[in-house]
Amino acid sequence: MQQTAVTIILPTYQEFDSLPSLIKAVDEVRISSLPNLQLIIVDDNSDDGTEKLIADMNNEWVTLMIRTEDRGLSPAVIAGLTVATSEFCVVMDADGSHPASAIPDMVKALQGGADFVVGSRYIGGGTTEDGWGVLRWLNSKIATLMARPFTKVLDPMSGFLAFRHATFKAARNLNPVGYKIGLELIVKCDCKNVTEVPIHFRTRQLGESKLTLSVQWQYLQHIIRLLRYTQPSLVSFVTFATVGLSGLGVYVLASILTTSFITPFWIANIVAILIAMTWNFLWDRRFAFWDAHKRPFLIQYIGFVLICSVGAIPNALITNWIAATETVPLAALLGGLVGATVGIIFNFLMNRMLVFRK
Repeated sequence: MQQTAVTIILPTYQEFDSLPSLIKAVDEVRISSLPNLQLIIVDDNSDDGTEKLIADMNNEWVTLMIRTEDRGLSPAVIAGLTVATSEFCVVMDADGSHPASAIPDMVKALQGGADFVVGSRYIGGGTTEDGWGVLRWLNSKIATLMARPFTKVLDPMSGFLAFRHATFKAARNLNPVGYKIGLELIVKCDCKNVTEVPIHFRTRQLGESKLTLSVQWQYLQHIIRLLRYTQPSLVSFVTFATVGLSGLGVYVLASILTTSFITPFWIANIVAILIAMTWNFLWDRRFAFWDAHKRPFLIQYIGFVLICSVGAIPNALITNWIAATETVPLAALLGGLVGATVGIIFNFLMNRMLVFRK
């Protein structure tokens, strides 16, 4: 009977100290359970002796890829998966935090019908080594909560993953940011049956941790990208409404300034409205309609102003009327609220269909 073929993808950068013990642990799994196991080490040009280390080991089941462009953990994983040929693929960290001994159970879960398997710290039987500080624990919990719109997995931040190679090849629009490639694959591969296998998560023993503020910022960017992928219309509208709310504040401030320098009042009010519209356009173009930048900037700006003028007309009329008896800030606030209420749905739909169409 043909043995199961498994390829482990191991992204590395400056992991020279951790590699010998990890390769030894993987070799024990290969000898005892998975003789057809292959290991692909994808190194981002560490220049730390990794290349010589692998060459001296001379293990035919170990392949080293050196990357010099588009470096980063997620692109490295994708590069390794692209060249893999085995039926099953496993992704794990190189810092020794993931136990190689769990790989056979993860592969069995796939053979049992799972679409995707996560080596989990938080499922029953899973543990985390002592020594985590409060901030690291809190960071993990917040990150897990942020992933809840995409999966019910208890440990979606895990980098210890297993899936069929065919699942990876079926992925659509892979566009990961940062270190959390697992969440990207679960969403983009449309995995429904995701299983968690308990593991003991060890704290890094050698080398330096790569959990930085930059990594956390990248994770936030990744969550936004996935929301745009799974709920594009909702994200677009909520962003449009949020920008509109900020534009109301800009309009009130602009009204105070323009009425101090421009007369008559109605002209100053029109200038303030245009300032607020310009503010909204710049932010909407970048964030609310992120996928529609092919048309010229000026044409989009003119179209945006023309459409938003529908809501600006009652804004201007009401503001002019209230300003005759009340203060300028109050008049601008009330007029802006009326204009926003009247125009928000119309403005969003017309801008999406006409100005920022895909």
